[in-house]
Amino acid sequence: MSIKSKKRRLQRPSVKKSSELSVIVLAVGFALGNSAHANAACTPVNTNVTVVGPESCVAWSGGNLTVANVGGLSDVTAVEVSGIVGTLSNDGVIDGTTSGIHNTGAMTALNNNKTISGGTYGIHSDNGSSITSLHNTGTGTISGDTGILAGNLTPTGSITIGTITNDGSISGTGNVGVGASTNATIGTLVNTGTITGFLGGVANAGNINILNNSGTISSSGYAIYNAATGTFGPITNSGMIAGTIANFSANDLTINGASGASFGILTGYSGGLGNADRTVITNTFSNLTFNSGNLLLNNNINVGTHTVSNTAATLQINNGITVTGNYNQGAGATLLIGVANGAVATGAVNSDSGYGRLVVSGNATIAAGSAVTLKPLTTYAFAAGQRFVVVTASGVASYNEHALNYAASGYTGSLFGSNVTSGGTNNLVVTLGTNPATPAQSSPATLPNAVAALGGLSGYTGIDPALLNLFNAGQALNLGSTADANRAGRQLNPVSSPVSSQAVTAPTVDTLNIVAAHTDSLRLAQTGRASGLSAGSAASATGVWGQAFAGQARQDERDDVSAYRANYSGLLFGVDQQLDERWNIGGVFSYSNARIRDTGSNAGDSSDVDAYGLLAYGSYSGQPWYLNFSAGAVQQRYATTRIVSFPGFAGVATGKFDGMQYVAKAEVGYPLATGNVTTTPLLGLTYSRLNQDAYTESGGNGAALAVGATSVNSLQSDLGVKFERELATSYGNLIPSLKLAWRHEFDNNRVATNARFAADPSGETSFTSLGVSPIKNSAMISLGATLLRQKNLSLSVRYDLQTGSGFLAQSGSLRLRKLF
Repeated sequence: MSIKSKKRRLQRPSVKKSSELSVIVLAVGFALGNSAHANAACTPVNTNVTVVGPESCVAWSGGNLTVANVGGLSDVTAVEVSGIVGTLSNDGVIDGTTSGIHNTGAMTALNNNKTISGGTYGIHSDNGSSITSLHNTGTGTISGDTGILAGNLTPTGSITIGTITNDGSISGTGNVGVGASTNATIGTLVNTGTITGFLGGVANAGNINILNNSGTISSSGYAIYNAATGTFGPITNSGMIAGTIANFSANDLTINGASGASFGILTGYSGGLGNADRTVITNTFSNLTFNSGNLLLNNNINVGTHTVSNTAATLQINNGITVTGNYNQGAGATLLIGVANGAVATGAVNSDSGYGRLVVSGNATIAAGSAVTLKPLTTYAFAAGQRFVVVTASGVASYNEHALNYAASGYTGSLFGSNVTSGGTNNLVVTLGTNPATPAQSSPATLPNAVAALGGLSGYTGIDPALLNLFNAGQALNLGSTADANRAGRQLNPVSSPVSSQAVTAPTVDTLNIVAAHTDSLRLAQTGRASGLSAGSAASATGVWGQAFAGQARQDERDDVSAYRANYSGLLFGVDQQLDERWNIGGVFSYSNARIRDTGSNAGDSSDVDAYGLLAYGSYSGQPWYLNFSAGAVQQRYATTRIVSFPGFAGVATGKFDGMQYVAKAEVGYPLATGNVTTTPLLGLTYSRLNQDAYTESGGNGAALAVGATSVNSLQSDLGVKFERELATSYGNLIPSLKLAWRHEFDNNRVATNARFAADPSGETSFTSLGVSPIKNSAMISLGATLLRQKNLSLSVRYDLQTGSGFLAQSGSLRLRKLF
């Protein structure tokens, strides 16, 4: 049967007008629902019919309906469907001021090859209705304020559409392209064409079991929207979903990608792939899973306190993508980082650009065996030394960075990953290692300490900008001369003078020498002329004394450690007491300041040392031998400056730390009267332990070091002789003295200092620096004179010199003593 013209119209009961069907109410305030579908009169069709002429509307209740007219069907509702019907095939125009097709029955199939449109709905499947298969072919267009709606504001019964296949165009000019209300189920939605909507592309408050998209789904509102009541099955996207994706359901959302070499795209409404084209995937009530296939992600993701899981997909990101929540990547998954031409890949979190990165607000976990691949977007050239920050996590990061599979397309060199902490974030950094085709230059440095420091620096895989700048300058040294590399390597070592015990302990040595000389004067005062000398006064019970001293020391370059010069000065204040005829004891407070300046490659490096000491001393007078002894502790406060300057880099690092020195000294003498001169053979033993605290330098422009604690032990013997003589003058008795001794050091170990660059908390830049070896043998010369005045007043001057193995220390002192 075909309808060519119509002489009369059948009056049919009007369709009950329903209120608006609120399938989804969004923040923007739109609703999906019903409008009135009442027609004045429609041609009834209950058998197989082909419409070939212009008609206002058809009331279809049985058989198959084919629309092949040129003029089309046009009314409030062009096709009203009720009852059990077969297949509607449209090769013409079906247009309604409210709905193109309104279905309350059960349709076997709907095939559209041309145009179905409506002022409110293109196709509206209402309460209790069903459509087994709806196919919009490549030449078909379905449009309306809502393109296709399965739903009603007052849901009763169920609404089922088995399959919607769109190869053409479905559009919602004021609402959504395809929508399902709370009582509706769409079994499978397959899109190879375009689905678009002003407020939503695909919107669901009921059930959409499967969505397969190889075309385009887009909206300036929501490309995909799933309400709190909705259940949305897996989305497989091998085409483009352009616009916001929102899932407000407690059910997890799964998105799969394309197969083979193709990628499904998730991006903003514009469809572009730049930073400005990004929008957001909102899934704050459940987890989001990328389960399989290939996806290009150009949207930020917000899962609140939930997790984004990439279980086995290849997820490509070309820009910085923010994940608000947690991120997990399975062993079968790949994170594919797109790298654009002109990308800056130095490993600096804040300044790198031009490549993809996941920025995770919560925790990030990447399973061992997972893959991270770098891919040039056009012609970017990978090269050794480039560093890519591919994941940044503000929470706990479990990257398994040493057990991941790294690759860079077209690059044959090695790649390795590291977990680097920077600015309170944990960062997965992928570093391109040596390319076998262009082997890395080895450092030309030859001095052990220089080799150690440059080697530590070359191991850096982190992302601190300042340290990376130093790293790059250090790598450039590989192309330079041995002299330049040695000089730079020396400068990268800790300041050497604090661990050079001869420089730091020179004031303490002088203090011990002064105390020993003072103890001698006590013994002489106690024994009177028993030794052939007069002290100028009888022994007194209590004495108070003070002494000032100053000196200098220098060490030539030795053991490949730069030379230094030191100047120091100090004050001593002491009190002593005679216990009996043989024993004297006392105590002394000392203060000294040493200024040590390095020379040579380390010119400009300096150490200032303030030392505060408390020592006890005493003497025992035998017949005729004697024993002098002293022991105490010296607190030291260090302030260091280290200058690093070589081609491509300059920085000044400063450090502050404390040290503690413990000392003990004993000396045995046997005075012999030989005419007017007293000759005393001497044997002495001195022990010292110097502990220096760990410290971290500040400043340095990336060259600052974290330096470990050190301990220096020393055991020295003195073997010598002292000559003294008493001369009477008009000012009092003058006692000149000369002491000659050989000093031997029993501990010959060089001090090993462990250090790392301060901006590297991982310790991968650690190295060990060796100080100068102790002076094994040295000569000691002391010249002194004491003027003994009446009224128990004495004045002493003294000059001491120590020399050996390029070391020279000399000092002078002046002592005033008053007996009470």
